Amino acid sequence: MMWEESRDNFESKEFAGVLKRYKQMLTEQRTEFFDVADFEFIADQYIDKSQFSNALQACEIALRQHPNSIIVKVKKAQIFLSQLKLKKAILLLKQLEELEPSNPDVMMMLGTCHNLQGEYHKAIEYFKQAEQNAFEDRDELLYNIGISFIQTGSYDEALHYLKKALDENPEHDPVLYDLAFCYEKVGDDAKAIEYYNKYLDLDPFSESAWYNLGIIYNRLDAYEKAIESYDFALAIDVNYGAAIFNKANALSSIERFQDSISTYHEYLKIDPDSVDAHLYLADCYFQLDDYENAGLFYDKTIGMEPNCADAWFGAGLVMLICDKSEEAIPLLKKSLGINPDCAECWNALGKANAALGNFKEAKQAYIKALELDDEIPEYWLSYADLMFNNNLFEEAVKILEDAENSEAACAAILYRQAGFYIFLDNFELAKEKLEAALTEDYPAHADFLENFPTFMLLEWVNELIAKYSYLGGE
Repeated sequence: MMWEESRDNFESKEFAGVLKRYKQMLTEQRTEFFDVADFEFIADQYIDKSQFSNALQACEIALRQHPNSIIVKVKKAQIFLSQLKLKKAILLLKQLEELEPSNPDVMMMLGTCHNLQGEYHKAIEYFKQAEQNAFEDRDELLYNIGISFIQTGSYDEALHYLKKALDENPEHDPVLYDLAFCYEKVGDDAKAIEYYNKYLDLDPFSESAWYNLGIIYNRLDAYEKAIESYDFALAIDVNYGAAIFNKANALSSIERFQDSISTYHEYLKIDPDSVDAHLYLADCYFQLDDYENAGLFYDKTIGMEPNCADAWFGAGLVMLICDKSEEAIPLLKKSLGINPDCAECWNALGKANAALGNFKEAKQAYIKALELDDEIPEYWLSYADLMFNNNLFEEAVKILEDAENSEAACAAILYRQAGFYIFLDNFELAKEKLEAALTEDYPAHADFLENFPTFMLLEWVNELIAKYSYLGGE
């Protein structure tokens, strides 16, 4: 927390019962004397719970009993600042500045007020004065200045002061945590990981630090480390929903779909109305070819969020894969009505129409998919197959030539070209494309033979495959 001073003395027996006695006084509407330290303790108890109106009331009562107390006035200014009542805070702090021009807490809070108002240069001047006049608890003051810059999103400035605070006290836990946070914000993941680990060396039971570490590892595609970090967070707080959800996502990313499914179900016990959890559960079932459960959870997602394009798309894919193209089409169209820029969905719609013999509709869908994304080989192959299967051989060959000259160029395109050329009795070009395909991706010839099984009867095809077998480790 900002401006939090050491309260070791407040934890002593001296303050036992102070807050209770104060509350009794208010309840009984009588006046009882408390010294300044008592009032400071009382106000801090309320501040820690963000009960600022109660803290302010304590300060008002304190000033009636101790009208000249600088400590109470500083505390009152702190409360105004916590409530973001900047004008009131500045007015009071300016009065305090006249009384104690070298008070570092006053300078620091004035700097924070101006910083929050976007008056950067004024803020820096006050922060410099605060730093120059701070002889005790310098690490805390520098840390609070850093927090001020975190509040305004000025993470580089925050890092500057947090590093200074760390130099003053290398074991200042909050400094380490916020250094990690700032490095994360400026995109220096390596430093963020370093400082979260340093923080965890001092406080290994911080579930939020383990969770944040997991987020970074997840972003770096270090999914195993991310899962480990989420597990540590969950060992501390078994109901840490965000950690459960993110762990499920990470498990899915490394294709541990069954584990991911179990984890999503665990998350749904905490948040049963989560649209995302239902959708991702459906996706995991889909990846496991469990189309019954995939369809069930896509339908549940749609029931919860009718405008979820991904759920309509998923439901359509389930129908398509289960050879229910007629049922797939309205689902895919519903998805495209919500998100018309999904190339994958247009390609699926093309497949569904092609399966039903709707040539014109299939062609339009494939063209739309390629307009949106011409870097996916499958879209070119689907379109070319449509033409070829409808005896439009020249158009099919032209589509694959265009694909070969695009970012989608790959062995799969070359294999399909070889197949088409063999059918067209252009053996010279067929051999050229097959040889190029085998050189680029030898193992993929199995798919080629699956698509064109009769080619296994051609001697020269078998000879070429045998010639490049060393590329497949055979």
